[in-house]
Amino acid sequence: MVFLTGTVLISTAALAKTDKFYKPYRVVGNVEHIEPKLYIIRNVTVSLSSKIEAPDFLNQEQVKERYVQKLNDALSAQNMLANEHTEKPILVDFDITQKRVFAGEGLKFISSKVVGKYAHSEFEYSSTLSSNNTDIAKLSIDKVMGIGKNGSFGKIYRDLSWSGKPENEIEDIDAFTNLMIENLPK
Repeated sequence: MVFLTGTVLISTAALAKTDKFYKPYRVVGNVEHIEPKLYIIRNVTVSLSSKIEAPDFLNQEQVKERYVQKLNDALSAQNMLANEHTEKPILVDFDITQKRVFAGEGLKFISSKVVGKYAHSEFEYSSTLSSNNTDIAKLSIDKVMGIGKNGSFGKIYRDLSWSGKPENEIEDIDAFTNLMIENLPK
């Protein structure tokens, strides 16, 4: 009886350690502990929406290309990018929803012709880690507001001065991709 109890405790402890390895991701089933943690971006899907027609901004395909480029750049900068010599790379799939928001667009008494410049983007994403054709862990992040490279004060100034430009959206995308990489297990 003591042996059986000891076995249960050991297997529970092993599962807890595996669970901690993938935080903040949620583990899917029984998974192995992969070291080193090096990643390959396998798939990125982007759903871009906007209430206002914005011809000066990147289109959906250009936004997707920006995400792929910046995700790979951020992995490389943190020495987390797998290469052809990596024995067990962890594959990452990202499903990104980005809503482009313009100053004043939520105010019903303002016509769409009077709506201001770019204010920010709202981001959501889910991510799946896999290895050997098996899902390892998943993460879902709801509604993160882009604040660009100058932080909250820069965003407040941009909103109040109605000075948002297409470049500000690119800054928001770049900052969001850094958050996505920061959330990957190290």
